[in-house]
Amino acid sequence: MITHKAKPGSKTRQRIFDAALALFVEQGVAETTTRDIASAAGIAEGTIYRHFASKDDIARDLFLDTFLPFCDRLGLIFKQDASIIDRLTRMIEQFYAAYDENPTLWIYLMTYQSGPRSKVPDGTATPFLLMHQMLTEGVRTGELTKIDPDLHTQILLGIIQQPAAGFVYGELAGDLSSKRGPVADALRKVLQG
Repeated sequence: MITHKAKPGSKTRQRIFDAALALFVEQGVAETTTRDIASAAGIAEGTIYRHFASKDDIARDLFLDTFLPFCDRLGLIFKQDASIIDRLTRMIEQFYAAYDENPTLWIYLMTYQSGPRSKVPDGTATPFLLMHQMLTEGVRTGELTKIDPDLHTQILLGIIQQPAAGFVYGELAGDLSSKRGPVADALRKVLQG
């Protein structure tokens, strides 16, 4: 799924990651200090610098160590021999299973990398790029008609991510995976009319 695992050999490094994750989601990366992280991890602040050069390195490593494997799993779905709607539905299942497994980590991954200061390495097959390529392929092959891949990729990501926001804000209950059917139906209606 989307579980973060620290690099082998360091329980302290994992404690730092766990503490940082909770604080980054609660307070934001910019507002969190290494002192905050050390306190939450139950270690001396100087201990952080034996494992990381800076708070930004913690934020980046926490993100990349989990986001890149998640993208790889979505990439495997992208390569499947199935319709675009079926592959997008399987991607929804991955997103929602990942959320159900660790909502805090999911929130961090979906918010940290966005914007003009993206932390994603060039060439990474991100969820946006994979979906955009599928929609472009669908238009080219005639499987999808009357859509703008640029706009509809944004619409699809909104359809997929907004239910998770409903859980974060307490507006929806249960588990997110149980909502994948209605979300897939909405996605299908947007793409096929």
